[in-house]
Amino acid sequence: MPFRCNKSLIVGFVSLAVCLSSTTVMAWESNAQALGSLQSYTGIFQMPTARVKPDWTVRLKMGTADPWRYYGGAIGIFDRFEFHGQFTRVDTIQAFPGYSYGANKDRSAGMRVVLLEENEFFPQISAGFYDALGTGLFPSRYVVASKMFGNVDVTIGLGQGILAGEFRTGGLDSAESFLTSDPFRATSVFGGIEWYVSPKLTLAAEYSSIDRANTYGYRDSAGNILKEDDSSIPINVGIKYKLTDHIHATAAFLRGDTFAGSIDFEFPLKPEGMLAWEKTKPYTPGEKLKWEAETSDNERLAALIAKQLGEQGFGNVSASCTADAVWVEYENTLHLSNARSFGHVAMVCDKILPLRIEKFYLNIKDGITVLQSFKTSRSAFNSFMDSTLDKDGLLTFSDLNLYKGKNWKDFQQDSTPSKMVYEPDDRFNYSITPKIQTFVNNKTGFFKHKGFLRAKAGYKPWYGGDILGELQWTLFNQYDELDYVPLEKENAVRTDLLDYEAQSTIRISQLALEQKVNLPLSVQGRFAAGIFESAYAGFGAEVFRYFNDGLWGAGFESEFVRKRDPDNNFKLRDDPDKWYSTAFFNLYSQILPSQGIEAGLTIGRFLAGDLGFQIDLRRSFKYFTIGAWYTKTDTDIFQSPKNRGTDQKGVYIRFPLSIFKPNDKPGHLSYSINSFTRDPGAMVRQPDSLYPMSPWSTPNHTKRTLNDMRKF
Repeated sequence: MPFRCNKSLIVGFVSLAVCLSSTTVMAWESNAQALGSLQSYTGIFQMPTARVKPDWTVRLKMGTADPWRYYGGAIGIFDRFEFHGQFTRVDTIQAFPGYSYGANKDRSAGMRVVLLEENEFFPQISAGFYDALGTGLFPSRYVVASKMFGNVDVTIGLGQGILAGEFRTGGLDSAESFLTSDPFRATSVFGGIEWYVSPKLTLAAEYSSIDRANTYGYRDSAGNILKEDDSSIPINVGIKYKLTDHIHATAAFLRGDTFAGSIDFEFPLKPEGMLAWEKTKPYTPGEKLKWEAETSDNERLAALIAKQLGEQGFGNVSASCTADAVWVEYENTLHLSNARSFGHVAMVCDKILPLRIEKFYLNIKDGITVLQSFKTSRSAFNSFMDSTLDKDGLLTFSDLNLYKGKNWKDFQQDSTPSKMVYEPDDRFNYSITPKIQTFVNNKTGFFKHKGFLRAKAGYKPWYGGDILGELQWTLFNQYDELDYVPLEKENAVRTDLLDYEAQSTIRISQLALEQKVNLPLSVQGRFAAGIFESAYAGFGAEVFRYFNDGLWGAGFESEFVRKRDPDNNFKLRDDPDKWYSTAFFNLYSQILPSQGIEAGLTIGRFLAGDLGFQIDLRRSFKYFTIGAWYTKTDTDIFQSPKNRGTDQKGVYIRFPLSIFKPNDKPGHLSYSINSFTRDPGAMVRQPDSLYPMSPWSTPNHTKRTLNDMRKF
């Protein structure tokens, strides 16, 4: 196993660290920081360290080191993993001569895992890889150790790939073969020091094992020299400075001839974001209202409580009363936390209802289905709110169940309930939101955008029924500039997207009727018909059921659709006159509920008729979600070599609307990046989905966050 390093420099780094730390080792206490490199990952300047970002914190990055410019980000998970990705612009290489694309832009990703945490005697040891699953132009893998000596963080590691001076020509096969290649391939030593002079200022130096003259940018993919490298000094030095708690700057001098710099935006993920949440105003009913409740019969009392909850902002409210109990159903349209909504509803009930009502049955609905049913006594609720009863004590005297069956039987057995009284809802709703779609990495330009206003409207003609419509009004459109043709003649289920997106005329993107039903054995059902998206119209059906407090669930789903005419909103395409069908078995599981780790598996027939599976792995924590999906299907039915043998993959993030609000408003926004536009593994958008990929609505999550009941 050949090594390439300057041994005297490494010895010098270690000696300096020992001198700086000789008076502080006996009082060891790690104050190491996960400072950003010039790129998206945690490191010194070009070399990685063993540090990872703290759990659920994010770094957004812009950096430059001629001839490269970096735009990316990183996220820490469990204080043990760091995932990072970026776009790298290479100024010395024109990607598509003759097109307006400009300089080459490469996208890449990597990860790092802590193998051994630092303590008084041992360093932190991590292993990682970079660009080993993408284009493979800058791949590396490494093992690295970092140790704090006083205020000095010393790093030394072993690297392969570009960290061992290799030249890589890129390509998917090349990248994947590198990741699984011989562990005893060419290896080099790298290292460095970060000296925390003050809480804001850090001085740093590193020995870089990268052979700059042998990298993509100094050479092209054929190995031709594009930029001379006359430097023989493999040392990078510089400073890192915290301008604010969330904005960090780096300035470096690389190899004695190149100035480099970067700016980091560092922040934790938390549901309370840009605006501090306003304290919820206490609910105080008037004496007239309390007297009316005291003198009302059960039916009138049910109508009264339903009206008050509707006025508070909850949706789809209904209620029933017995001599000593109240049953309330509602949709949580007011709070991000379902537990908090339980506290809010119970508080309103406690302040209005006469003392003869001793039991509360509180039920959170999704449409027409009760997903969580909470039974508690009035006295237990008040003891919990007064902190004389903790969360475990409240659950001892209460029942929080999946679906309504058990608690509904208990409620009916107490005494004859009144009829269910429904608070009238506004049957019509609408919204207008701006949206931007981006096509990345086309020959005509790295970013091509389409911006439009999406007008959405819904109407509830009857119980469980929804008529849903979307209209897209284009504001600007660069999709008509794209150089992109369908990959298939018959099975171009997605790569004919320009037929539907290149035009700027007003387009109906959805106009469908959806009906939800509650089936026997607590099975949820859904049927839809109409226009589902810009390209497809037809029929869809789904059934799903949760099990074990929502820890897992299973269901079936199928669609039967035709292509729409690109030029006529209300016409199906005659060429080809073909029906497309899908059929899936969906399986959902919360693998590690306390940490929000969940997974979904979809197995079956995808839109083009290709059989296979899609696996979705995510972490939903603090009401944020990050995830990745991977699809593998039998691609033998396709003709295009770009479709054959390809696997689809993507990453996404969902963040709560509450980060933009002055309160804990429910709802999320999503952003996703798909690896490539291909035809395998395609699905059809539906008006709604029963198959979940979110733990927030399950009893298991509510039990763990029950203390939120006190936060309103």
